[in-house]
Amino acid sequence: MPTNKKIIVTGEHNDSGNRYPSSDLKGNTLLWQEVPVLNFDRLPVESAFFSSMSAQPFDWVIFTSVRAVRFWSELLLEHSVDFPIETQVACIGETTAHAAEMDGYTPDFFPTEPGSEMFLAEFEELLSNRSEKPRVLVPAALGGRTMISDRLRRLGCEVQRLSIYKTSPRPDISAHLTQKDLDEAALVLFTSPSSVDAVSSLFNLHSKVRVGSMGTFTREHLMSKGIAHAVLLPEGDFQKVGEILC
Repeated sequence: MPTNKKIIVTGEHNDSGNRYPSSDLKGNTLLWQEVPVLNFDRLPVESAFFSSMSAQPFDWVIFTSVRAVRFWSELLLEHSVDFPIETQVACIGETTAHAAEMDGYTPDFFPTEPGSEMFLAEFEELLSNRSEKPRVLVPAALGGRTMISDRLRRLGCEVQRLSIYKTSPRPDISAHLTQKDLDEAALVLFTSPSSVDAVSSLFNLHSKVRVGSMGTFTREHLMSKGIAHAVLLPEGDFQKVGEILC
């Protein structure tokens, strides 16, 4: 007989275009609980950077998250800078591309499937058809994953990674989440390594807690912390969560 299954997901995502399914493959009702566990604070950027960007626009800007899009837009507004029309826009996935469109950008490239690995595979193919390696800007989180930047540098691109925001654990996590919540959930879905650290510092992600990750980078981080039972959400797509539920 179909039952209710509770899924805890770190962060707020239901407004991003990646909607939560209401049931799984067996007809069980899925009850989603979003638990914000991180604070995101925009970092200052010197005016000299924007003056330099206007004088010599980048060939590409790569947005690796919805949050990067929004903080970048705020910085442009704060510094009264127009986004250079010469700069093409690449996004890590369709959700980020949608956020870019909402902020007035025209996404020139996003991969057929989300994730850094797919982005690089398809973006490298695009670059292989061009004679000159581009100048690339990657506005991102302080201390965030550098896989894309590192790979593009190895390909000969001139890459500037610009830290425009930082993350930190929220002080009120325990007011919204308990060990009992984790123990009783059908799945606890982590969306980033930072969210793993924030939760695991307060609670025990023991083997009876069903743990999932939105991507391979987060799963690798879970495993590095000894949480070997973590499962990977296929293609980082909420609609496919039924494939990993018991």
